[in-house]
Amino acid sequence: MGCASSKSGSPKNFEVLIVSTSAAKMGEHDTGAWSEEICGPYYVFKDSGCHVTVCSVAGGDIPIDAGSLSDQFKTENDTKMIQAGSGPLKGTKALADMKVEEYDIVFFAGGHGTCVDFPTDQVGAVASKAFQAGKVVAAVCHGPMALVNATLADGEPLVKGKKVAVFTDVEEGQVGLTEKVPFLLETKMRDLGAQVQSADPWNDKAVRDGKLITGQNPQSSVSVAKLALSAAGPTKVLIVSTSAAKMGEHETGAWSEEICGPYYVFADKGCEVTVCSVAGGDIPLFGR
Repeated sequence: MGCASSKSGSPKNFEVLIVSTSAAKMGEHDTGAWSEEICGPYYVFKDSGCHVTVCSVAGGDIPIDAGSLSDQFKTENDTKMIQAGSGPLKGTKALADMKVEEYDIVFFAGGHGTCVDFPTDQVGAVASKAFQAGKVVAAVCHGPMALVNATLADGEPLVKGKKVAVFTDVEEGQVGLTEKVPFLLETKMRDLGAQVQSADPWNDKAVRDGKLITGQNPQSSVSVAKLALSAAGPTKVLIVSTSAAKMGEHETGAWSEEICGPYYVFADKGCEVTVCSVAGGDIPLFGR
């Protein structure tokens, strides 16, 4: 088949909301947000021309898990944020004050602090609202704690039947927190009906299921952000036409409105529209 492509509009500067935990402790265990799971996505989005807002469940300065800034785990993105003064992580607005429907991407960052303040009706309702509004909902590592109480309009779990990647039960055991978390996230996702996909511990694993993007661990943070951008990008549409100008002795072709009507509906919605035909070349239009 031959194809001709036409793009509508100009690239969009997406509005992105990164949501962080506000919990500095999980019981007696010092914790917070995992720095790379905010900073990695933050710079992926910024470098792609997005307008990025960082908020937290309770507002104020985001507590960063000290372990995430240790020599073993500190990343170039963490260093970049620190050298810039960490402004986006200070004095954040509370999640309840954000209008998630105004954002193209809502990204739930992880860290064990999320085990405290993400699996709530309030946070679940935010994830649900964004997803049902057609926004991209992304989460990494323990960030999918935000999806535990998220439901669809019919009351079913948002993750039911969907492919997801989350911090695995094996990884939780390897960091010695199996007995301290309120529940094992991987097990909870399976209980909710999700199709959990995982890589070997501490390997990059990001999964897309429509507008839901999830990742397994800190190593997956950048990949999840890149997948989220892809999911938020313009929809590609292929319109396929006949190449036949005759049906036996009967002159025919494509019916113009059946190409042109859909073409402008898609193009006016910002889609990238390609028209092709079975044999390629000019499309024969009936009656022309």
